[in-house]
This record gives sequence, structure tokens and C-alpha cells, in this order.
Amino acid sequence: MVSRQGAIAVFVKTPGYSPLKTRLAADIGQQSAEQFHTRSARAVQAVVAAVSKERQVVPCWAVAEPTACDAPLWNDFTTIPQGAGGLGDRLAHINQSLLEQHAFVIFLGADAPQLSKEILLEAIDLLDQPAEPPRFVLGPAADGGFYLFGTRVCLDEQLWNSVPYSVNETSSVLCERLQLLGAVHQLSRLTDVDTVTDLPALIQELLQLETRLPAQQQLLEWLQGDDFSGKV
Repeated sequence: MVSRQGAIAVFVKTPGYSPLKTRLAADIGQQSAEQFHTRSARAVQAVVAAVSKERQVVPCWAVAEPTACDAPLWNDFTTIPQGAGGLGDRLAHINQSLLEQHAFVIFLGADAPQLSKEILLEAIDLLDQPAEPPRFVLGPAADGGFYLFGTRVCLDEQLWNSVPYSVNETSSVLCERLQLLGAVHQLSRLTDVDTVTDLPALIQELLQLETRLPAQQQLLEWLQGDDFSGKV
């Protein structure tokens, strides 16, 4: 039976289980890159947890490594494995798995920690009621990717795999594919972090938040701290 609740899946990798933030690590070192990923994921988690108190949504971690689903780092939410294959395969797997039990699903990246409650609430409210034709929600990233995707329908694996990932056209191609199926609502553009050159924009977007949750404030102070600021 499908629940009326939606699901929010935060996509993460686990330090020590697989390489992560490799382009960022090339500039700031593996340890700092892993710390950024963990702190950033905690900031996104805080936003999702706050929103889950206001809307009927179930939060979960979508974990890249099956053997890391019980890692202590991910104890706060339910964990589900992303599945095998490339990013398109994994997005298709999570899309199908969660919509078997939930009315809608929202995917979030863990590297846009300046996500606000307002943006996430906007996405939820757009998906909370059925629409014909279907309605999709997309949060475009400054580098051409996307930090948020939401849907009430299961997109087939072929569509997910027809999108080129980690390129400037990722978001625009996905939007073109979705527009053949329904209406696409685009949210505010945010910077997601892949390289050290993304960090100044992230800091500015964190500073511009009307309200920063404690985990977002802690990340900001870490980025501005003496041990890290020289790398930005």
C-alpha cells in the first residue's frame, strides 16, 4: 500500500568506503574533503529533519555503498542502498523503490548545504497533490547540474540513462526530457560543491540565508576558520 507521505532521499557516499569529492580533495586534501562532505551532509540533514516536522515526509539516506548502510554516520535516518551501476541506474533504482511505498519522492545531493527550509517546503508543496499531466520539481545547480529533483511518477531507467551527468548540460537535458511528460517547476539556483572554486560562492550563499540552522552555522564557521580559509 502506498503511503500518503512523501520520501526525501539524501544521496551520500561514506568516508573510508569509497573515494569521495575527488576533485575537491585534489585541491584541499582528502581529509578536508571528507570533513566537508560529512559537515555538508549534516547541514542538509538538519534542513530535512526540520521540514519533516512540518510536512508528511519520511527522510532517508541513499547510501552509495551497500556495506555502509549501517555505518554510524548514517544512524539518524533510515538508510537505503543506491544500487549498482552509473548515476542514471542508481537514480532509477531509488525512484522506483521509494515510489512503491510513498506518494512522491525528492532526491537531494549532500553537497548543497545552503539549502533552505523554504526551498524544500516549496518542492514538497508542489508535489503534495496529484497533477495531470505530472508535475516535476528541479533545483538547478550553478554548474549545470541539479541539487534537487522531485516527482510523483516513476521515470524509466532509459530516461535516467539518457541524461549526461557531471556536465554543464545535465540540468537542461533532464528538463527537456521531463517537459515531454509534464510541467517542470524550477526552484532557486544554488551552488553545489565539486571543486575548491565553488567554495567562495557557497560561503556567500550561506551568509545570505535569512536563518541558518546550527549545522549550517557550524559548516560556515569551519569554512571561515583559520585552518581552512587559506585553502578557499
